[in-house]
Amino acid sequence: FLGWTAAFAPLQRPVKTSTQLEMVSRRDALVGIISASVLLPETARAFSQQLDDYAFEPQQQATDGKWDLNSAFVGDYKYFPGMFPTAAGKICSNGPYEKVSDIYKIPGLTSNDVKLFKKYDKYFTVNPPGRSFYERINNRVST
Repeated sequence: FLGWTAAFAPLQRPVKTSTQLEMVSRRDALVGIISASVLLPETARAFSQQLDDYAFEPQQQATDGKWDLNSAFVGDYKYFPGMFPTAAGKICSNGPYEKVSDIYKIPGLTSNDVKLFKKYDKYFTVNPPGRSFYERINNRVST
């Protein structure tokens, strides 16, 4: 019985109720940053070598104006009527692809998906998968 009532008893230690932030001097902040970069060189190097979100990698460039199945974002398939979101999602959820005909091997395709793929496969190409292969489902765009 005492354990239950203790849950409603006032706290015995003082509680800080201020929302004031503790200030850190510039010197202390710089020392902390420099120390972290010396002690964690891999982390510091990772931040200094971040890739530009909109940079194109040479191997990701589709040729002859075709869409690369290994790097096209799911929203890019809106240009092909009927492809977005279902058929496009199936393409982007699978892969990487070695040739365009690999899209016909995607599990769970409907006859409508196959018709769409046949209709538009002349507009597709396949390049080696790169960085954007892993980002093609959600290119920071909601549908």
